[in-house]
Amino acid sequence: MDFGKLVEESFGYAKDGLVGHWVKWIVLIILGLLPMIPIVVGIVMGVVSLMAAPSMLLPTIILTIIVALILSLPLMGYVFRIYRGASPAPEVDNWGLLFSDGFKLLVANIIYAIPIIIIGIVVFGSALLAIVMSSSKNISNPGALMGMFGAVLFGVIILAIVAFIIWLIVATACVRLARTNSIGEAFNFGEIFSHIGKIGWVNYIVALIIMCLIVGIVTFILELIPYIGLILLLIVSPLIAIFQARYLCLLYDSAGTA
Repeated sequence: MDFGKLVEESFGYAKDGLVGHWVKWIVLIILGLLPMIPIVVGIVMGVVSLMAAPSMLLPTIILTIIVALILSLPLMGYVFRIYRGASPAPEVDNWGLLFSDGFKLLVANIIYAIPIIIIGIVVFGSALLAIVMSSSKNISNPGALMGMFGAVLFGVIILAIVAFIIWLIVATACVRLARTNSIGEAFNFGEIFSHIGKIGWVNYIVALIIMCLIVGIVTFILELIPYIGLILLLIVSPLIAIFQARYLCLLYDSAGTA
């Protein structure tokens, strides 16, 4: 697999889709910002609830998450279009379809996240319990406490392994979902593993790692820039999103040439 060509074509696709198409770029920036609005409001309301009415904290958190997810649907729907193989980068239109496609992608990602969420709750719940026990002055069984810390460490390792495996599957499952327009096909593990096998597992994993490194390095560098770093990151966020979506799309299609 020509990883350099994969990166070059994905970046070229993103650049050609945005440079000169400034209205589209601005709209995508706004779509990326939309989920942040309820999160900011939710944080403020959560602090107020915590001080004035603690019983309202959990409903506030739940409502914040729901509204943020709903507002993330248009951008997810746009990514869905790229997964389908749209070329050049599609316009931001047909809002009803953007919401419905985004909902399909959201449902698939939430289902895949369930094992990670469950394991994470168990692991971090155990970690919190271990911290509380370690801060207590009355520790009757230090050996049990050490055992709990060991179990937490083991849980973290298991969580990391499960998250990595699911990440590998989701990268193909989401594109398969877009191509078949069937949520069920996003969980057709036999076809998913067969498709990855055609690409080559080593090539597939290396390609995904390269993508993450590129995005991570760009994000890290921009965040290091004082004062305007976050603003620059916001500006280039549509470019990053389109680059990643096209990259996964090309990686998926490489099974036919592997």
